[in-house]
Formats: sequence, C-alpha cells, structure tokens
Amino acid sequence: MKLKNILIAVLLPVFFVACGGETVSEDAPQGELPAEEQAAATALDNAGAQYSQSDAGNIEQVTLNTEGCDDALLKTLESCKKLDTVVIMDGTKITAAGISALKAALPEATVDQP
Repeated sequence: MKLKNILIAVLLPVFFVACGGETVSEDAPQGELPAEEQAAATALDNAGAQYSQSDAGNIEQVTLNTEGCDDALLKTLESCKKLDTVVIMDGTKITAAGISALKAALPEATVDQP
C-alpha cells in the first residue's frame, strides 16, 4: 500500500502539469494580438522597432528607433486603435508629414520625439 500511495503522490503533480495545469507568467500579455493589428506587428518586427502590448493583447506603446522605420511603417500603425504612445528616436526615416498623418488618424495617441 505504501508504494501505491508514493506513486500517486509523485505522479499526480506530473500528470496535472502534462494535462494543461501549467501557469502563465504575469509578465506575458493575457490576450492575443487582434487580427487588424497583425500587419502592424509584423512591420514593427521587420523594422526592428520595439513595442509593448496591453493585457488585452493590443499594441499600446511603440518605440521607433531604426533606419527601417519610415512613413509606411507609421501608416500601418493606424490600425492600432488602442495605441497610446509612439516614441520616435533619431535615426529613423520618418517625415513631419508622416507624423501629421499618424496624429490625424490616432488623435488620442501621444507622439513623442525626445
């Protein structure tokens, strides 16, 4: 009997984890990226830009800091309706016209150029 109890005590936690009992990191976004933001996320990844997501999964903050960041990239950000902050660093190919268009499309977003 003791061997049976020991086996159950050892194998039950392993079985629980193997069957989906694992936990989710608190740092990981809890929601998936909305379909309309997929193109923006792909463009940001391709340009080497940095972004963060809200717990719901939406892109909420973007830092544009590479030569790959241009007005076309800003155009893709217009689909990110929950976008809160865009920081544009030196070294990008973003123009004043591109910034104006983004501000018009997303008036609630803060666009910062430190």
